[in-house]
Amino acid sequence: MDDARENADRVGQPVPSGKPNGLDGVAVERLLGGAVMRGHDPRALLRDAGIDPAVHGDADAAIDGRALFRLIQQIQLQLDDAFIGFMAERCRLALDLERTLSYLHCETFGESIRVSIRFTQALSEDIGPQLIEDQWGAKHVCVYHTVDGLDRDIFVWFRFVWIFQLFSWLIGRPLRLRGVQVQGARPVQPNGFDRFALFGCPVRYDAPFDALFYERSDLSARLIHGTLGDLQDYHASTPDWFATPAGRTTWRARTEHALVDFQRSQDWSTSIEAVAARLRSRPRRLRRDLAREGESFQQIRTRLRGELAAAYLLVTDLPITEVGYRVGFSEPGSFTRNFSEWAEMTPSEYRARYKPDGGRLAAASMLLSERTAT
Repeated sequence: MDDARENADRVGQPVPSGKPNGLDGVAVERLLGGAVMRGHDPRALLRDAGIDPAVHGDADAAIDGRALFRLIQQIQLQLDDAFIGFMAERCRLALDLERTLSYLHCETFGESIRVSIRFTQALSEDIGPQLIEDQWGAKHVCVYHTVDGLDRDIFVWFRFVWIFQLFSWLIGRPLRLRGVQVQGARPVQPNGFDRFALFGCPVRYDAPFDALFYERSDLSARLIHGTLGDLQDYHASTPDWFATPAGRTTWRARTEHALVDFQRSQDWSTSIEAVAARLRSRPRRLRRDLAREGESFQQIRTRLRGELAAAYLLVTDLPITEVGYRVGFSEPGSFTRNFSEWAEMTPSEYRARYKPDGGRLAAASMLLSERTAT
């Protein structure tokens, strides 16, 4: 790539030929919809954000993750609305700052997201978030009642990016999402950019509700930032909202990936020696690296097996004995005992309790599809 093209991509300008990577101009136009509905000139907003206004509505142009951050800041500032004009009621920036300060003073991610949700619930009837916790982690359900005539899908995506990036910054590493689901269809851009790739997890489209699925271990992750000055420095750095999360390359993630591959081959008791060899490591070193991330090999292997069994119980009507066979247990009693230790209830109790739960069923379907794909 020559210097002119590289500079054009960096500031969000159209390039002479080819298709620049990033959020294309059509999506940018939709993201500006709330501001336009309130009488603002979209091209002026783009100029004020340091972006070439010719991007607006042009499918062959795009902006990068830093330009997106600047644009969101500019819309929020001009509208004095954290929700960038997509809600009937605005969230004034002073009030949004109070919400931010309330969870900056928390000790863990779990506490901060709970505080943020309680604040948002009291703030507006147009947003009704919930946090539903279980042995897998936490399901953060978001309910957005956007103004008619605006692109709800682009707003949901923006809010999920904001949640993911801000709380990842708060704990000093990317959140390890188990999954994302959205009511909208899979977005397709002519330049091939996948705007959901940054989450680093399976994404379900055309889902019954919008949700982020957090790892259980992340709920206890401690915040490393806790002051208004920290937040101001973060904003001043102009973070890249399209950055690929480094969490995808953790030893935990690599170990999970290797174990899932072994399990697809019906190897349910894979040794740490086999996984370490697959990862070009040594067993002792792998144990140490996992311990640094708060994990153990046995915990990961047990969790993966239990999650797959739980998905079979909810998604299929297979007899419990057959579910046990599917996840490598030749004796029904052994399966029931091991599953009960993992889920704190028997397989039949688990199926009876959770099969009517549409959200849990959707997540189980997503997991089963991912784990059994060849």
